[in-house]
Amino acid sequence: MWSLSRVLIREGPSDDWFLPILLRRALEELVVEFFPACREVQEVRPLPEAGNQHPETMIKTLKEERGTFDVVLYHHDGAPPAKSQLVLGRIRQAYSASDLGEPLVAVVPMRETEAWLLADRTALVRALNLRRLNREPVSGSEVESCPDPKVVIDALLRDEAGLNPKKKGALRNFYLSVAENAGIAELRKVPAFQQWWNDMIEALEGLGYQHG
Repeated sequence: MWSLSRVLIREGPSDDWFLPILLRRALEELVVEFFPACREVQEVRPLPEAGNQHPETMIKTLKEERGTFDVVLYHHDGAPPAKSQLVLGRIRQAYSASDLGEPLVAVVPMRETEAWLLADRTALVRALNLRRLNREPVSGSEVESCPDPKVVIDALLRDEAGLNPKKKGALRNFYLSVAENAGIAELRKVPAFQQWWNDMIEALEGLGYQHG
């Protein structure tokens, strides 16, 4: 029986409300489908002290955590693509040059994490405590073409649920609810999420996990 543990290098504090829960749920579904010998998927543990822009700080933090994780999840928003790819390349180069042997898997929502919150309309309705939405936001693969997902989320909270999106508690509860209820099948319609899914399969294969 195998147990899988991951740490998350994320971009901002609000990502802690969404990504650790969502990625853990996704991994639970992934291993059931592809690697049934893995019977335990542990919590995704954020490492806020690692930052995500400076390789030296990240490597130092990961070395201090050595032995507590099997996979490093590195998050960076995908927009603008030129900047995102430059940072990601720098991180990957520094990681490869270190003596850390665990796989590093990129988590790169296009344009930003909030796009993934919009992917499943059913989860949005539940998070907003509504029967239905009066407006239909983008969803599925369309979320990657949304120019500003945060603006859409603010409008949903304010206009649909009568909540103040500037209040941290309301926003946090919304993120948590979507993370706990978003359908992984719906997220997999989003190309950037599917890319992360494929990269996770490759990483687990590299660790010796066998397909069931």
